[in-house]
Amino acid sequence: MIALALLLSSGLLLRDVQERARTTDPRVQQAAAQLQNAQARREEVLVSWFPSIEATGYVAGPTPEHYLKGGATDDNPSNPAHLRTLDYFGGQLGVQLHADLQIVLPVYSFGKWAAGKGATQHLVLAHEALLQRARDQAAYDAARAYWGYQTARNAGEAVQKVHDRLAQAKDTADQLLKDGSDQITRGDRLKLDYLAEEIEAQQAAALKGRDLAISGLRTLLALKPEEPLEVAQEALPDPPAQPAADAAVRRALERRPELRAAEEAVQARQALVDLESARLWPDIGLVAGARLTETTNASNPQSPFVSNPYHEASGYAALAIHGTFEIPQKLARRRQAEADLLEALATRRGAEQLVRLEVQQALGDLAEARTKVDRYTRETAIGKQLATQAGVAFDSGLGDARELLEDTLLYARADGARLEALYNAQLAWAALEKAAGGPLQ
Repeated sequence: MIALALLLSSGLLLRDVQERARTTDPRVQQAAAQLQNAQARREEVLVSWFPSIEATGYVAGPTPEHYLKGGATDDNPSNPAHLRTLDYFGGQLGVQLHADLQIVLPVYSFGKWAAGKGATQHLVLAHEALLQRARDQAAYDAARAYWGYQTARNAGEAVQKVHDRLAQAKDTADQLLKDGSDQITRGDRLKLDYLAEEIEAQQAAALKGRDLAISGLRTLLALKPEEPLEVAQEALPDPPAQPAADAAVRRALERRPELRAAEEAVQARQALVDLESARLWPDIGLVAGARLTETTNASNPQSPFVSNPYHEASGYAALAIHGTFEIPQKLARRRQAEADLLEALATRRGAEQLVRLEVQQALGDLAEARTKVDRYTRETAIGKQLATQAGVAFDSGLGDARELLEDTLLYARADGARLEALYNAQLAWAALEKAAGGPLQ
């Protein structure tokens, strides 16, 4: 389905990549599987009211014969003289059929069911928040790969323009040297070659960044090697406006999934403390059962004073209470649950502090990137103007090669720094959206 969508689209934009990464990233799929596990645990607790049914059945043999001389109607079966035989090898061999059924229906658990239900419910909510966190991380990584691709592509185009200009300058320099002009020396010609090599190195770095970004996008979108990937080509936009710090922090405290997960973990730990307290008390339930035994080579005397294990048919129902008296062990387990609750409370406080720190870090990175974009944009404009003037002067014979080299190098470095600052601005914005718990626009 993803491959078909890729083929039908003219190119993936940032939001397209992020939305797909929210479902195809392996970390998201892992978090989704953990959520399903937590939901199954909750369902297990919710259906604990269902009666416990235990059944046993077997066919056994051979069994020795147990016959009475007077048959099943003998009036005194307990008299040993009435036994016909107990010879295992000399008597008639047979088989025994047995079935046993027991049903236990919980009635009252002194709060165990409610505590278990609450713990598993909060566990599910915590895993839902962790799933959202995994999706947010996938969206951030997708933004980093997407803007890394656009930066590398734009840098490659800028480097190529400088490369073409240097190639033109080298042709002009060769012609001037051939004509014996005093405008350029062979040392200046070598400096043109030196600058061309540096530009080639920058182009190699741009190609490496582009290929690495493509590999990252393919990994996030879980594409197979034979599946195509079409990414829209766009220039790096201007940095977003700087949001208010207080509003960003408040939004993060309200929406960050880590905080919700930490809060649900605290509630789950509290429910586990209640569960361990409830386990100090027994369980009350209804118990019912039936037993049936039949043996093919044993008498069945009719007497209220004889228990005959070879022929049995009985049933029962009772109100039962079940519990254990391992009080010290139960108290120790409750103290463990209380310690886990204290740990969860500390984790929640730490998560809140970390969220505040991440928001401030993202805001600082965005402010820094905005300043650098503004400065490097001006530097690029100045460098481009200087390089253009030096190029015109050199081509017209009024300028020297050294000035052309210096101004072209200034322009190339300023433009590269501008692109890097634009990339850092977009990355800082993606980090700020992740820190705030969702898109800010």
